Amino acid sequence: MVKIPSFLLNRKSSDYLLFTVPGCTKCKKAESKLNEMAISFQSYNIFEHRSLLQDVPIEKKRQGFPLLKMHNVYYTYKEIMELEKEQSG
Repeated sequence: MVKIPSFLLNRKSSDYLLFTVPGCTKCKKAESKLNEMAISFQSYNIFEHRSLLQDVPIEKKRQGFPLLKMHNVYYTYKEIMELEKEQSG
Protein backbone atom coordinates (compact mmCIF):
# COMPACT_ATOMS: atom_id res chain seq x y z
CA MET A 1 0.00 0.00 0.00
CA VAL A 2 1.09 3.55 -0.70
CA LYS A 3 0.88 5.58 2.50
CA ILE A 4 0.04 9.29 2.42
CA PRO A 5 1.29 11.29 5.39
CA SER A 6 -1.57 13.18 7.02
CA PHE A 7 0.12 16.56 6.53
CA LEU A 8 -0.18 16.07 2.76
CA LEU A 9 -3.94 15.54 2.96
CA ASN A 10 -4.65 19.09 4.12
CA ARG A 11 -3.48 20.75 0.92
CA LYS A 12 -5.38 22.89 -1.57
CA SER A 13 -6.91 21.12 -4.56
CA SER A 14 -4.46 22.94 -6.83
CA ASP A 15 -1.62 21.01 -5.16
CA TYR A 16 -2.90 17.71 -6.58
CA LEU A 17 -3.56 17.20 -10.27
CA LEU A 18 -5.42 14.22 -11.72
CA PHE A 19 -4.86 13.72 -15.45
CA THR A 20 -7.81 11.94 -17.05
CA VAL A 21 -9.14 10.79 -20.41
CA PRO A 22 -12.81 11.36 -21.37
CA GLY A 23 -14.91 8.20 -20.99
CA CYS A 24 -12.18 6.42 -19.01
CA THR A 25 -13.64 4.00 -16.45
CA LYS A 26 -10.36 3.80 -14.51
CA CYS A 27 -10.29 7.60 -14.32
CA LYS A 28 -13.76 7.64 -12.73
CA LYS A 29 -12.70 4.95 -10.24
CA ALA A 30 -9.59 6.95 -9.33
CA GLU A 31 -11.69 10.10 -8.81
CA SER A 32 -14.04 8.12 -6.55
CA LYS A 33 -11.12 6.73 -4.54
CA LEU A 34 -9.63 10.20 -4.00
CA ASN A 35 -13.03 11.62 -3.01
CA GLU A 36 -13.61 8.70 -0.64
CA MET A 37 -10.28 9.51 1.04
CA ALA A 38 -11.20 13.22 1.18
CA ILE A 39 -8.18 14.12 -0.95
CA SER A 40 -8.86 17.38 -2.72
CA PHE A 41 -7.66 17.47 -6.33
CA GLN A 42 -8.10 19.26 -9.63
CA SER A 43 -9.00 17.05 -12.60
CA TYR A 44 -7.65 17.78 -16.09
CA ASN A 45 -8.66 16.25 -19.41
CA ILE A 46 -5.35 15.42 -21.11
CA PHE A 47 -6.69 16.39 -24.53
CA GLU A 48 -7.61 19.90 -23.35
CA HIS A 49 -4.52 20.47 -21.19
CA ARG A 50 -1.65 18.83 -23.08
CA SER A 51 0.87 21.38 -21.83
CA LEU A 52 0.46 20.06 -18.27
CA LEU A 53 1.83 16.69 -19.40
CA GLN A 54 5.20 18.04 -20.54
CA ASP A 55 6.86 17.30 -17.20
CA VAL A 56 5.37 13.83 -16.74
CA PRO A 57 8.11 11.18 -16.99
CA ILE A 58 7.71 9.03 -20.11
CA GLU A 59 7.69 5.81 -18.05
CA LYS A 60 4.60 7.09 -16.20
CA LYS A 61 2.87 8.14 -19.44
CA ARG A 62 3.46 4.65 -20.83
CA GLN A 63 1.50 3.16 -17.95
CA GLY A 64 -1.60 5.01 -19.08
CA PHE A 65 -4.14 7.21 -17.40
CA PRO A 66 -5.27 8.37 -14.94
CA LEU A 67 -2.15 9.86 -13.39
CA LEU A 68 -2.12 11.73 -10.11
CA LYS A 69 0.52 14.38 -9.45
CA MET A 70 1.31 15.12 -5.80
CA HIS A 71 4.26 17.44 -5.18
CA ASN A 72 6.14 16.46 -8.36
CA VAL A 73 5.55 12.75 -7.75
CA TYR A 74 3.33 10.93 -10.24
CA TYR A 75 1.09 8.02 -9.26
CA THR A 76 -0.38 5.50 -11.72
CA TYR A 77 -3.90 4.10 -11.55
CA LYS A 78 -2.69 1.06 -9.60
CA GLU A 79 -0.85 3.28 -7.11
CA ILE A 80 -3.88 5.56 -6.72
CA MET A 81 -6.11 2.59 -5.93
CA GLU A 82 -3.59 1.42 -3.31
CA LEU A 83 -3.43 4.79 -1.55
CA GLU A 84 -4.04 4.61 2.14
CA LYS A 85 -4.06 7.32 4.75
CA GLU A 86 -1.20 7.06 7.18
CA GLN A 87 -2.43 6.02 10.60
CA SER A 88 -1.61 8.72 13.12
CA GLY A 89 -0.55 7.76 16.63
